[in-house]
Amino acid sequence: MENKLVKIPKALQKDVSFFGLRAKYVDQAFKGSFLSLMVGLFLSTVIPTFLSLLLSFCTAALYIVLMLFYSKAYGENGFIKSRANRKGPDTIKGHVNKKNLVLWKKD
Repeated sequence: MENKLVKIPKALQKDVSFFGLRAKYVDQAFKGSFLSLMVGLFLSTVIPTFLSLLLSFCTAALYIVLMLFYSKAYGENGFIKSRANRKGPDTIKGHVNKKNLVLWKKD
C-alpha cells in the first residue's frame, strides 16, 4: 500500500457571509427561526393553523432581522458579547474603610 500526501484545507481565509449575516450569526438565525416555526406548529393544535403559522413566520423574520442588526452593528462577535454583558452585574459594591487607604503623596 502506497502512502499519499493529500493537502487538506484547514480553514477559509475570508469571512463567511450568508445574506448579510456573518458566520456566527447564520447558525443562531437558523436555530431561532426553526424554533419559532416549531412553536408555531405546536400552537396550531390550540389556535387556528393560519394564525399560528403567521405568528411563527413573523417571529422567525423578526429574529433574522435582529441577527442582521447585531451583525451590522457589533461585528462578528456582537451577539455573543451583548449576551455576556447582560449576565454581568450592573454595579460592584465595595466595603472599604477609607481611613486605612494608602495615600500617595507627590514629592
